Order: sequence, then C-alpha cells, then structure tokens
Amino acid sequence: MAIVNGFSHLVIHVTDLDQSEAFYRDVIGLDVIGRDLVNDQGPNLLLAMNTRQRVLLVEVPEVVAIRPNSSTIHHAWLLTIEEFERTRERMEKAGYDVSDSRAQFRAMGEYSMDIFDPDGHRYQIQAYGAESTAILCENTGPINCGHVDDFPVGLVKSFVKGKFFLVRAEGGFLALSRWCTHLNGLLSWKKEHWEFYCPMHGARFDRAGMPRPLSHSCVPLRSHPVTITPKGEVVVDPDTALSREGFSADQLTPAAPGASALAEVSGEA
Repeated sequence: MAIVNGFSHLVIHVTDLDQSEAFYRDVIGLDVIGRDLVNDQGPNLLLAMNTRQRVLLVEVPEVVAIRPNSSTIHHAWLLTIEEFERTRERMEKAGYDVSDSRAQFRAMGEYSMDIFDPDGHRYQIQAYGAESTAILCENTGPINCGHVDDFPVGLVKSFVKGKFFLVRAEGGFLALSRWCTHLNGLLSWKKEHWEFYCPMHGARFDRAGMPRPLSHSCVPLRSHPVTITPKGEVVVDPDTALSREGFSADQLTPAAPGASALAEVSGEA
C-alpha cells in the first residue's frame, strides 16, 4: 500500500474565475502563477503557496461545496502565529467574520477561524502558539487534598484548583497534570472507560498517565510531587511538573504518614 506523505496540487472548482482569483490572491494571500497553464476542460488559474504546493482553480458551470449529510467540504491552512494575526487583520478589514465559533473546544494556544470562498468552500485557518506545548501552572502552592482514608484504592479525583488528578492505586498515590501532553487540552476522567480523555483532539491515557494504544503519539502525562503529612494528609504540589518517560511503581507515594515518592523524575518546572 502506498503511503501519502503530502500533496503538490489542490484542485478547487469555482464558478467565476475572476471573482475567485481576487479571493485567493487578496484574502487568502496566495501568489498568482498564471492562467490556463494546465490542460483541463475549463479555464483555470494556478496559484502558489509559500510551502511550494500549488492551488489550481478550475472554472465549472456548477459547484457543490456541501457533501450529502455533511456541513461543508473542509480544507485547512496552518500558519505561524505572526501569519495568523496578519491574516485575521486582513480578513477583518475585508469584512469577513473572524470569530471562532468553536472557541470553547480549542486547546490552550490553539487559534482558529473559518472563512468561506465565493462558492462556499470552507477553510479553517489555524495556528498554534507557544502556550500549546508549554508547561502550565497556576502558582497555587501546595494543596491539601484530604486524608488518606478519604481515598479508597481505585479512586480518581479531579481537582479544579491546580488542574490535576489524584489517583489512588494499590501501591499509593499518583498526581497527574490535567494538561494533555499533545497540545495542552484539558483532560477529563472517563470513569466508564478507566481512562483520561482529551476532548480537543482525542488523546487518551490510562490511570498511570500512559498514552493508550492507537491514541495520539504523546509522551506520558506529567506528574506532581505527592507527600503524606505525619497526620496522614495528602498534599500535592501542582506548581512542580515532572516530565516522565514512562511509569514505574516507585513513582507512587505510599499511603503512609510521612511518605513521599522515591522515583527520580526529570524535567521539573
């Protein structure tokens, strides 16, 4: 089976070549190469992206921009943050709606807007800022999560303050960051599937914070130091994020007064 590593030309059917040329040149920002350079059935226009791919507009009598049982045909442009800001400013001046109708579903640092060409083709214009892969913390200080007796084996509790999960395993406690290591989406705990799930892009992790098979290619979830006070209170430091290459039992903090994890984990922040 052949593996497709990319594309060289994207063919778009349009009904008015002059009108579409103005859109793709002035709004999208593609460079015009020339007209009728390709042997096609209708008049055509070849444009260039700055990544050396080409967009070919072919004029046809009718365009179907919406597939049956779907909203629209969807293409996407991935820009740098600087390109995204320039594009948004240019589109806003041209009178286009540059708001993100799905902003609540975006990961931290993920920016997106939708724009339609004259024939109704929908383009998602995206960019990812540095915060999409940054190690995030809220500077909350250590958080007292309760007494060890409040956490039966198997319990996973989510904490809003500090953005972490506290997992009570057979061997003790493990605190995991709720920030997905794919692109900083905020994870939720899916009890019925025994896994952490990122609604932004579908990444999944088991209770040890390890990526599930067939999920996104992510590194394990970051952990936070857990200590048990002499009185048996479970304390988590969410301001310290520890990067992990995998999971081992000595990363767990035993459920005993005065205990702390024994494993050395690199990448503190």
